[in-house]
Amino acid sequence: MKKLIYSFFLTLCLFLLFYSMRLYYTLYSFNPTNVYKNIKYISSDQFKGRLPGSLENQEIATYVNTEFKNNGLKPYMGKELQSFKVAYPKKINGNPYLKVIGKNGNEVKIFLYSKDFKEDMINFKTNNLTFGKSNIKAITQNYIQINTNDGPFILYVPKGNDLSFRSSFIKTSKYNMYIMITKDTLEDLKYLLGKGNTVKCFMPYEVSSACINNVMGYLEGSDTSLSPIIVSSHFDHIGTDLNGTIYSGALDNASGISFMLEMSKYLISLGKPSRSILFIGFNAEEFGCLGSNEFIKQYKDGITNSKVFNFDMIGTNNAIPLCLLGGKNDTIKTPFIKSISNAFKNKIDFNYIFEDASDHEGFRKQNIDAITFCDNDMSRVHTPKDTYDNISLSSINRCYSVVSKEIVKYTFKNHFFIIYNKECIILSTIGTLMFSVLYKRSSP
Repeated sequence: MKKLIYSFFLTLCLFLLFYSMRLYYTLYSFNPTNVYKNIKYISSDQFKGRLPGSLENQEIATYVNTEFKNNGLKPYMGKELQSFKVAYPKKINGNPYLKVIGKNGNEVKIFLYSKDFKEDMINFKTNNLTFGKSNIKAITQNYIQINTNDGPFILYVPKGNDLSFRSSFIKTSKYNMYIMITKDTLEDLKYLLGKGNTVKCFMPYEVSSACINNVMGYLEGSDTSLSPIIVSSHFDHIGTDLNGTIYSGALDNASGISFMLEMSKYLISLGKPSRSILFIGFNAEEFGCLGSNEFIKQYKDGITNSKVFNFDMIGTNNAIPLCLLGGKNDTIKTPFIKSISNAFKNKIDFNYIFEDASDHEGFRKQNIDAITFCDNDMSRVHTPKDTYDNISLSSINRCYSVVSKEIVKYTFKNHFFIIYNKECIILSTIGTLMFSVLYKRSSP
């Protein structure tokens, strides 16, 4: 009788081992090194910071589209690209200046670009400014607020007196132009304006329009009546300054788009999902999540019950928790966030932020479940220091190890052998060896 029992369990273990090994060799193995290589490529100087409206931004959109097609993804509702128009800051001829002019027209003081002052990219409704003491609306230790016939302007001292930080471009922002200045520059301006002098400033940008693209790749599931699971990230960044300094945006967000591309290879290798998966590379996130909002506007009817897994800044080499980023009205009790956080507990160090600060924003405003996974390391973001050599493979792998299981849960009905494939191989191998020994010992 024992021999029969041992034979049954040995056969079961051999079957499980065979099935698990077959699945293991069929699956694509997610490789953080491939993510790193893509980050290095997408954030390279070749693409000059991927500013929406630029040729380099369009080249990255083409690259993502090519990768989707090479991976076997199909168009979504007949489209690979979703085109939409944006306003963007376009460089024009001329040199930037900030200078003080005396009453007789002579140049009293000329400030140096990038040393004493610099443009902030937030807006360029007007690219030149002339003002005197009578135009000052408010003046403090940190800024000068000005009103002219053209509208409001602000000159301000950035955090840490550091002119290297570059904001996103927001067409609807309050001031006509934002100019960063150092503390010393601010004090000089206060003094010289008090003497009755005039300040003149020019930044060679103009607001222009361009047609840009989101990129979509579709993996059809067996039940197309269900809204797709959406896996997304943005690929744009903030370009270069007037010195040609490149804001590479390795963490923000060459990392997210590279992570998504590698994740797509893994999910595709699992076969036909029970629920469709839509991969999206969003554009113009740095302009106020314009790409994701355009996508929602056009495709809302088909995604009302979707779950959105968005990736923005994955792979910092600083020791910080992985962040679950929800909408500003979410809490830890929001069902989708609660479900994911329960899966994360006791596995990785994570925290929460509830802000409309990435492409989950538009989805949450439409009451569509969405979360952004983020290494919330702001130490180098939007500065020239955000480069690929500050990316960590272990942080990339940390995110994959938990998020992949959550996506599989929704797209492959929580397929046990997919989620616990390696564990099944180990246990079935041990079981095979153990029951082989017991079977032999039970033989006469």
